[in-house]
Amino acid sequence: MSSVLLDLKPDWARITFVDDEFTADFHYFWLRHNCPCLSGCRHASTKERLIDAATVPLEIRPLRAVLTTDDSGTPAVAFFWAPIATKDDSGGLVIQDEKEHVSVFPVQWLRDNAYGVNRDHVHELPPHDAALVTIDYAAYIAEYADTNDSSRLGDSGTVQYKAALYDRLSKFGVAVIRNRGHDTEDIILDFIDSKADVIPTHFGRIEHLRTDNTENSNNDQLGYTNSAVRLHTDQCYAETVPGFQFLHCIRPADVGGENYFVHAESAANYLKTEVNRRAYELLTTVPVRFDRRQAKFQALHVSPILRLSDEIDPATNERKLAQVRYSYFTQGAQTNVPFSELREWYEAQQVWDKLLYRDDFQIKAGLQAGDVVIYDNLKVLHARNGFSGPRHMVGVYLAAADLWHHLGQAKKAASN
Repeated sequence: MSSVLLDLKPDWARITFVDDEFTADFHYFWLRHNCPCLSGCRHASTKERLIDAATVPLEIRPLRAVLTTDDSGTPAVAFFWAPIATKDDSGGLVIQDEKEHVSVFPVQWLRDNAYGVNRDHVHELPPHDAALVTIDYAAYIAEYADTNDSSRLGDSGTVQYKAALYDRLSKFGVAVIRNRGHDTEDIILDFIDSKADVIPTHFGRIEHLRTDNTENSNNDQLGYTNSAVRLHTDQCYAETVPGFQFLHCIRPADVGGENYFVHAESAANYLKTEVNRRAYELLTTVPVRFDRRQAKFQALHVSPILRLSDEIDPATNERKLAQVRYSYFTQGAQTNVPFSELREWYEAQQVWDKLLYRDDFQIKAGLQAGDVVIYDNLKVLHARNGFSGPRHMVGVYLAAADLWHHLGQAKKAASN
């Protein structure tokens, strides 16, 4: 058994055949479908397959897996599964009366049937640990307070704080800042120079996202209600999309209203190499009508959900992802896909959406008064839960070039 190593990934298993010096990746649904047992998966006398591929959930995961030996003492790998429905003789679905199902695969059989051999371009899950993206502003104040005003950062602390922002945004595309304070205009200067300014939209210069909004124009949209808003990027209907947005919490909701985020660039790469390349291809090629229609404002932009750049990734020799445009509430009627292909297009969206709503894809952050979250609007999706109570968030858009220039200077200074 020392000749094989087993590594369980979120969606597949990697087996390293040490003596043969190669690895093979196996989807969990493939393993479950190919279970060799004679207790419902193979006929006891003919050994023919009984389990139907149509009954194996594509999202199936093993409860656990171990290196072992089969009944003949041959090295094997055993996977333990929760029961699934199988078809009876009349074609009906029945759940087997078992606590768990065991599939024991001889190592030699796995070697002979290996298909994901020595994959080089494997993508890991998107970041989903909120601690990785969180900065406590109060901790910086405690260590780097201004000598003349203990409530503010001194010069060296400001440099360190902004360098930390640079690191998190460049690596994860999102940063959660705890205990930042209550002055939105002051917070703007965390991200851009004083000579620069925020990006105004048809809602106004700064958005006050609350149900009793009176400050903004064109507030007939979901952001000004207490409804849940699913994952999306902002301003998909604009030809030029703001590069960054930050949300400043003035007052949290009494119940609900938590924010969550997905690094969509990582999710798209995961979709391409680990889940469904065809779905990725459709999302990068089929144009979508992003159509914002409000009582006093209309705008339309047509683009694939995943827009590729002209830059080639030397590791894969494929075009890199440039931007994600994803907004279910401004997506117009899809009329440019042939009738026979439209179902496939909808299926691609659903595969993508299922990935985005996995817990191991999301960063969750409940914001309290004085907290701030900033994210890359081209690469990160954001959402919120429905809520009750007078929740008040302030939304501000920033140009990516202004932000990277400002934080880049701090990063350079911190490195000297």
